[in-house]
Amino acid sequence: MKNIFFSEYGIIWDMDGVLIDTADAHYQAWKEILSQYGVDFSRNYFNDTFGINDHSLIMEVIYPKPTDMVIEEISMQKEKLYRTEIKKTLRVYPGVKEILGVCQAHGFKQALDSSAPQENIDAAMEISGLRPYFDHIISTDGMPSKKFPDAYLAAATAFHLAPDHCLVVEDSILGVEGAKKAGMTCIAVASTHPQDRLQQADLVVSSIEKLNIITFQNLIGMQEG
Repeated sequence: MKNIFFSEYGIIWDMDGVLIDTADAHYQAWKEILSQYGVDFSRNYFNDTFGINDHSLIMEVIYPKPTDMVIEEISMQKEKLYRTEIKKTLRVYPGVKEILGVCQAHGFKQALDSSAPQENIDAAMEISGLRPYFDHIISTDGMPSKKFPDAYLAAATAFHLAPDHCLVVEDSILGVEGAKKAGMTCIAVASTHPQDRLQQADLVVSSIEKLNIITFQNLIGMQEG
């Protein structure tokens, strides 16, 4: 393999479901707020759409389609409930700080790229203590759903790197789809979905603890080859 400078590569990390476990907080907040609009919000539906932004999810589940003003109000109420809940339930996945620290020490550029509102990201970073590991923290709230490439291309732009020099770590089916559409190598972590539903990714691992610096080096080698 050629000599590779890790600083020429960026790792784009999703937040919820990859670095921190917030699924229950999100689900409970959605279930509570959507019940006020007559929506029976199932856990299976939540799992399948985890990673979609608020606007897109609300448009999918509420009929007739709400106005933009109503969507904004629902989203604000949901996120307020969520931020209260994560103070009690947020958990950093085992191995997260270790792999972030190793990648940082090897010179990788690192971005947190989440469809969560900026207020949620700020709250999660404060509670988790993960902020120092990232060169860029990006909220893609307001961008198209993560099944589209926009969120990942925004991170590549922040890195000043071409998409093929970016690696994405995702847990959602939609996120994997969007990363591949962006022309990026993608690692899927099977924390939210079973591994057989994430096969579009270049590599699927059962947990963050399965990742090490050799994982990223090998994936870069695949790109260079």
